Formats: sequence, C-alpha cells, structure tokens
Amino acid sequence: MTTFAAAERARLADLLLEKGPHAPTLCGGWSTRDLAAHLWLRERRPDAFAALFIPPLYRHLDRLTAETTRRDYAEVVREWAAGPSALNPMRAADRHVNAAEHFIHLEDVRRGESSAGGSLPAPRSFSPDEEDALYRSLRRMAPLFLRKSAAPVVLQGPGRAPVTVTRGAVALRAPVTVTGEVGELLLWASGRDAVHVEIDGDASAAVRTAL
Repeated sequence: MTTFAAAERARLADLLLEKGPHAPTLCGGWSTRDLAAHLWLRERRPDAFAALFIPPLYRHLDRLTAETTRRDYAEVVREWAAGPSALNPMRAADRHVNAAEHFIHLEDVRRGESSAGGSLPAPRSFSPDEEDALYRSLRRMAPLFLRKSAAPVVLQGPGRAPVTVTRGAVALRAPVTVTGEVGELLLWASGRDAVHVEIDGDASAAVRTAL
C-alpha cells in the first residue's frame, strides 16, 4: 500500500515540474527551484541535513545549496521524487518523517501564487486514510510547532478529538482555539497564513515555528 508520505511526494514532484523553477512558494521568499534544492539536500546529503541544526555548518549548507540550485531543475526534482536510497535511514522512516513535510511543501507550492496577490485555493479533499495520516502528523508536530506559545492552543478539526498544546503556567491563560480542516490546522501550526481557519482568542499568544 502506498503511504500518504509517498503519495504526497509524487504529487509534489508533479507539481514542481508543472510549475517550473521560478514559481513562488509560501517558504519565505523561496522559489520552486529553492524548495527543490532543499528537498534534495535534506535526503541526499546527510551533512546538509545536519547543517540545518548546527549553526557553524550554515556556510557549508549555503555552498551545497548554491551548487544544487545550479543543477538542472527537472533532474533535481526527479532524483528527489525517486525517494531515499536503500542505504539511507530516511527510507525506513519516510512514512513518519515525511508525511507532514511533503504535505506542507506541496501546499507551499500550490498556494504560492497567493503570496504574490493571487487567490487562495480551496483545501484539497482527502480519503479517510489520508485524513487519518494528516491527523497523526498534526498530533505529532503541533507540540513542536507551538512550543513557544504564551497560551494553550487548541486545534479543532471536524469529527476529531482536539489537539491541545500547553505547558506549565501557560495552562492558566485563556486558550486560543483554531478551527478548520485537519490539513489547514497543520499548515497554520507550521507558520503558514495562507490557510482556511477560524481563530478564537488572542492569536498573538500562539507562537508558531515554521517548518
């Protein structure tokens, strides 16, 4: 059975090829070329992946990124679309590690035009199994994305138990409740604003960390 992470990888690869290397994304000024380079480096160069978290290696990451963005765009996308190699630890963890990554970045591309004044697309429709995968990702990633919030954050999707992120004395404050489809909640929690959600409470108390 194809996992949600694998299905989203294929969809994202197709969309990247369709849009070409110069399309806007929701990733802080990145073009589709920049995003493709990030995806490729994250899986194909462990040293680049480590550099995402180790400040002294940032210059090394910049060099690798520059090299990758100079390569043929379609080739980079197709190599990434093939997935991690058999010897790459990411292969075994793909369904857990990449479900959120691929979904979020697909929507970064799909909604990229909205950052340049275009209209915001409606949320995609998913099968029940895919919705379950998104909900698992939301439960797993929300505490990471919202860990710096100054109030409890309650994420409420239709027909789902709410996902509540809180800690310590923060629990005493009035909560911020965000309502929407599960995928929209995941996008919002990861720092995206081009989403279809409703927020009740002091939105400034919900501090989001972008993916």
